Amino acid sequence: MASAGVPDNCPVIPQVASFSPKGDATVCLSPGSNYYLEISGSKEGADVFRAYLAGCELKLAPAARKSSAKLRFQIGGKSISGVSGAYRIEAGKKGIVASAADFTGAFYALQTLIQLAAANPENAIPYCVIEDAPRYAYRGLLFDMVRHFHSKDFILKQLDMMALLKMNVLHLHLTDNEGWRIALDCAPEMTKKAAFGDSLYFHTILSPTPLKFQDEPRGYKSGTLYEEGGVYGGYYSKEDLKEIISYAAARHIEVIPEIEIPGHNKALLYVHPEFFCDGAHRVDNVFCPGNEAAFDFFYKVLDEVMELFPSKFMHIGGDEAAKYNWNLCSRCKERMAAEGLKDVFELQSYCIRRMDKFIVSRGKKLIGWDEILEGGLSENATVMSWRGTQGGLKAIQMNHDVIMTPNTFHYLDYCQDAPWKEPVAFNSCLTLERVYSYEPEAEIPDNRSRLLGVQGNLWSECIMTDSHFEYMLYPRTFAIAETAWSPRGSKDYPQFRSRAIALCGQLGRKGYTCFDLSTEVGERPQAKVEIPRITQNAHAVIYIGNDVQGKEAPSLVDGYLGGWSLRGKTAWMDIRRYAVTVDIDLGEIKDVHYVGAEFVDYKLRRFFAPQDTEFYLSEDGVNYELADIPQLRLYPDRKYFAILTVGGTVQARARYVRLRYNTGSPKYRTFISEVIVN
Repeated sequence: MASAGVPDNCPVIPQVASFSPKGDATVCLSPGSNYYLEISGSKEGADVFRAYLAGCELKLAPAARKSSAKLRFQIGGKSISGVSGAYRIEAGKKGIVASAADFTGAFYALQTLIQLAAANPENAIPYCVIEDAPRYAYRGLLFDMVRHFHSKDFILKQLDMMALLKMNVLHLHLTDNEGWRIALDCAPEMTKKAAFGDSLYFHTILSPTPLKFQDEPRGYKSGTLYEEGGVYGGYYSKEDLKEIISYAAARHIEVIPEIEIPGHNKALLYVHPEFFCDGAHRVDNVFCPGNEAAFDFFYKVLDEVMELFPSKFMHIGGDEAAKYNWNLCSRCKERMAAEGLKDVFELQSYCIRRMDKFIVSRGKKLIGWDEILEGGLSENATVMSWRGTQGGLKAIQMNHDVIMTPNTFHYLDYCQDAPWKEPVAFNSCLTLERVYSYEPEAEIPDNRSRLLGVQGNLWSECIMTDSHFEYMLYPRTFAIAETAWSPRGSKDYPQFRSRAIALCGQLGRKGYTCFDLSTEVGERPQAKVEIPRITQNAHAVIYIGNDVQGKEAPSLVDGYLGGWSLRGKTAWMDIRRYAVTVDIDLGEIKDVHYVGAEFVDYKLRRFFAPQDTEFYLSEDGVNYELADIPQLRLYPDRKYFAILTVGGTVQARARYVRLRYNTGSPKYRTFISEVIVN
């Protein structure tokens, strides 16, 4: 029996709110079983639901034989009350009755039955009563289709999986620096000139050469991936997107489009260089907010996009907009003066407010990443909190609706296990257990109604293939789905992991690629236990570049080696400059037998362990003697993640230990976790 009160014989993800078994008997719900719909009130949506049931190989029973149908849906009227999507299932001698106030609830009841049947021999549904309802109204995933393009058919396949998990929002990232993926009548030049080029993976990860755009190849079919003769890319036509939207709607999934404003616009500026700021042009991906023509362009784009997508939301990005050129641009300075804006942050807010006013005039609501809070925010805007949770918490305090999608828990482009065994990913590690541990309301004392829900984001800089994309999604998306749907306080990770393994097996048989939990290494063992050392009470200071003041660096002598995650952790120190010196004061003269340090080497991500480390020892902090410690041997053709220790034995007495090394280039980074002294 699970701690949440749901027995192990209800292996459903997301976990249901309550499950009451009624003995050991079962009822078989197999392909070909009959069903019947009993509808009270509006029949809108009935035809779509019947079509979906037919796709599940269930057959509509004639009215005269409805009482003998294996599965009966009671929809509307007083069948069940509560939030949209709530349902009740009763399985017994007379078959299965699924009750819901609307077709959304009936659809979710069906997903529970599909999972229960698939998990049991001969599609057996145990006699039981299930009562269930969604925790949050917003349960989403973001697919980045820009950095690496994935076909229309691939999206349709993932919508089936989202439906099974009762997720109801697909956020499509359609424009960015690396491409423009939506064909529009008002801007046909964007897909003709900025939807094709080189593969981003090879240019950001494997080589420093810039990405190049190329014109649309002759004979390209929209909605498909083009990869031929060194040309990579693709886009969706309006017909492709209509098909995606319709397919999603039949599965009670809303599709939200994202058009980036004002940053992440290198593709736009490649096609429309007239939208650059004047002056130094140091920013190549942010349009000029002093240029009225740029606003006119986006008004037309947003108008056409909002007409195409029935979603009540329009996402405009708003993140990572480098603003330092706006102070140099004559048009931006004129705009700030004319509008009474005191700085470039208020100029960004001016951009967002203008877009918000336009979007509201079309009957929609604006969503943006948490940077839209900078400089003030329109009261209508919804904030998507990605830089941890603080942006969302601040927005809730300001009475804005919020969707939590923190990179600290829900960024699926981070690797999910020991990086040495995983495909190339961003420099953080989010295990299934870490994703599952997120509690959205843990830091929200009040005004919780402003929290609309949660979302997982899969950015695709490193993800070229469909199978890799799915591998990063599943099973971590299962954890996000359960956080979004199941009641607070109902989590039980060991039981969830067991259910996730079972569901991964089912998906594998359906042609999905999942991370294999049976091979999971988990967090690095050496990062969990304090190592023996003589630096327990030592004081460490790090000097980077020409800095003469230094910075306290207690993590370098805390006795904990770094884990798999390089991001957002105190165990690893991220250094991006040339010369580095670490000075350690042991507090008193001690016998020293070993000195060393631990670094990450990951050439594909341009993280380099240094090859010029020098260790010095001193009794007085003035006179230092170089220790005879061998350098690391790094092979030029190395590529993948490795944690390396440089160090060696010494025979000395010392109070002070000094480490010096050079990163080799300001473009390169070193990650150091500990200076080890024994």
